[in-house]
Amino acid sequence: MPTPPSSSLRILCFGASITAGFHSFGLAPPHPYAHRLQHHLSTSLPPSTTLTVSIDAVPGDRIIGGDYDSRLRRHFPASSFDVKAGKVEREEEGNVDEGETKYDWIILQAGGNDLASGHSPEDIFTALTHLWDICTANSTQVLSLTVTETSAESKLMRERYARLNAMIREARKGGVWVADVEKEVPYWGMEAGKRRRVWDDGLHFKPEGYDLLGEKVGGRLLEILQEERGERRGKL
Repeated sequence: MPTPPSSSLRILCFGASITAGFHSFGLAPPHPYAHRLQHHLSTSLPPSTTLTVSIDAVPGDRIIGGDYDSRLRRHFPASSFDVKAGKVEREEEGNVDEGETKYDWIILQAGGNDLASGHSPEDIFTALTHLWDICTANSTQVLSLTVTETSAESKLMRERYARLNAMIREARKGGVWVADVEKEVPYWGMEAGKRRRVWDDGLHFKPEGYDLLGEKVGGRLLEILQEERGERRGKL
């Protein structure tokens, strides 16, 4: 029997404190959802798949007035993206392999800290799409996560979260997919006993919650990969 061809899947989990796995007010080691994501994928993908899951997470970071943009660009050292021109300009052309991309997927969550800082959902979404553009222009697909809920009871704040997440869910952009983690791991819609196990301080998760988040994100990514394989078979 011939040996099945090997393949690689390179993923970067990119975000702020939720991506970092922050909990227990920082008094305990972080518990990133990426750990469970990697386990979930490694047990579901073909054994010949070489899987790499990396993390770039800075608690408290924002898209607007923060370092999201500069942090993201560091993962594409061979190129700079001109958002207005909508193109990639290659630097040091002689040293760049045009067919090489460090990551196949970037799992991106952003916007919660911007909402807390008073920025409008519309401005946040515009800034978020620029991050998507940087990734897709560099041949990296994006799995954009909705912003997870908080325990805030303010009607105004909850409406602002809802507006931003609605824009993320409804986005139609080549190379960008959405995982609706607000819906999959809710705060307000979760049974009280489970909520005590999953949620920590009303903003972050406990380790069990981050594991649940990793499973949901992993499940969504597997759905997309299966869809893509089906489309490729249909073109043969």
